[in-house]
Amino acid sequence: MNPTIRLVATDIDGTLADPVSRLTDRTLQVLNAVHDVGIAVALVTGLNPWVARRYADAIGPWAHAICLNGIFRLKQGHPVPGMYLDPATAREAVALILDQGFVPLVYGDDQVSRYLPRHAEGMSVVARLLDERPFQPYLPVDTPEQLFTVRPAQVAVCDTGERAERLYPQLAKALGSRAYVVLQPGAHTWVEVNHLDARKDRSLLALAESLDITPDEIVYFGDNLNDLPVFENLPYAVAMGNARPEVKRLAWRTTTSNAEDGVATFLAQHLGLDFD
Repeated sequence: MNPTIRLVATDIDGTLADPVSRLTDRTLQVLNAVHDVGIAVALVTGLNPWVARRYADAIGPWAHAICLNGIFRLKQGHPVPGMYLDPATAREAVALILDQGFVPLVYGDDQVSRYLPRHAEGMSVVARLLDERPFQPYLPVDTPEQLFTVRPAQVAVCDTGERAERLYPQLAKALGSRAYVVLQPGAHTWVEVNHLDARKDRSLLALAESLDITPDEIVYFGDNLNDLPVFENLPYAVAMGNARPEVKRLAWRTTTSNAEDGVATFLAQHLGLDFD
């Protein structure tokens, strides 16, 4: 059974973007063709608004964008707050992160990422992250309390896969039902602490409802662990060829990898688009 598509929703890293984080000409061409036939397009990403905006701008002003799993939405390029993390929970997360020898990053409602460079081992990965994002404001602080000079939206750790996988279950167990804690493997591995409802599935369904689009009119593309709630709750979720095994097991369909324009390939075939 093929759905009637009214909304194409897609993750970015490992999915829509190629392995060097670019949107290829073919991908942009197909997304514009999708828009031209009246189908909405939404980016649904764990990336923060600074990074997500660069992709949305490349696609077009009509592209919707959900950032940080739903903490923010972009409207006309500006982040609109959704669900912020409880400050007490954020402070508890930071205390545990520091106790375990990691560098906490707190994304504030002023769009600044504050970090406490207390542990040298954790800073090696964070330093590379800062070099890769000169367009985004990062602010080092001297004390844990200075991480909270503005309202916290998210607490996160960016580290090696091995270290992050050790921290993730500790945070998930400690915070229990008070936060949505997600492990995000990749070129940099993230452990993110979000508002309990800042999940891709809930944020995407809220956007679809605002557009008068039903869940069975959405096709979603994803590859990683923070995509799992969408694959569990939407009927038409497509896994990339490079997706995690947990994602592929839940997929309605599988397409080629992000190195092979998998999103564009699937959409072109399903919608009968010919760009060859």
